[in-house]
Amino acid sequence: MTILDMAQHWASRTVRGALNHVPFSWVRSGSDGTLPILIFHAVEAEPKPYIQHLYDCHSPAGFERVLDEALRHFKPLIDLTPEGISRAGADQFLVTFDDGLRSSYEVALPILERKGIPAIHFLITDFLAGQAGFHVEQKFKASLLIERLALASPQTQTAAQAVLAVAGYEGSLKNALMALRLADAHLYDTVASLLDLDLNQYFEQERPYISLDEAQDMARRGFVLGAHSCSHPRYCELGLDEQVRQTQDSMRFINTHFDMPGRYFAFPYKNRGITPSFYERTQHDVDLYFTTSGWGNRM
Repeated sequence: MTILDMAQHWASRTVRGALNHVPFSWVRSGSDGTLPILIFHAVEAEPKPYIQHLYDCHSPAGFERVLDEALRHFKPLIDLTPEGISRAGADQFLVTFDDGLRSSYEVALPILERKGIPAIHFLITDFLAGQAGFHVEQKFKASLLIERLALASPQTQTAAQAVLAVAGYEGSLKNALMALRLADAHLYDTVASLLDLDLNQYFEQERPYISLDEAQDMARRGFVLGAHSCSHPRYCELGLDEQVRQTQDSMRFINTHFDMPGRYFAFPYKNRGITPSFYERTQHDVDLYFTTSGWGNRM
């Protein structure tokens, strides 16, 4: 992990932590008139080990508290057409979920329904459970290995550190595992073998993501589905052609399987590394692009 990456990670977590204690009334009065968007990933009683080190996890009670506070100061955006989202103002709010995690369906969805709050769920189309093969976000493997290595013997920890150092990943085990680039993702399996851990078997049993049937049930219940790429790569690590393919193929999957009011795409991570050429080549496939930037508002 570079110094810049570490600084950005620290700043992001610090700002998010501070915003947890900022009253919504202050956020509203300090906004620039744009639609506030609340971005979630997981709603779990306890964070799963494979997301523990990736992003904040809300408990069901905490998720309800956030929604109740939002409802005190804003109205939920009901019109989730491209036109409705584009003209919405700062007196409304939109809820989105990234990744299509199972808890967003099993835990968060009933809470949203009970409170009458619509939401957009952005799915990683290659990761839907029950699809051909079995894939997960590569950083899930990093987070799980960090948790398992913390309980391993010093000898196993040293061996894992040596494997990563040979490939150029220095520093603590946590930083080295989190810094692995896509091209070196095979090292997760190498480290897992030191722990006698079969990553494919583990994630197949855990099933982090919703299935296609569950996604279709979400759509039947009135929730909007969008694309979040095919395999959740960092777009800044990809060439333009692969950026375009990931976007077009995942949007095509959503359009084929679901009847949605708009074609919505959320960049995995951020839209760092995106050039005007990307938008030129995908503008006919996407109605609205979503990303995270600055204070966490989706642009």
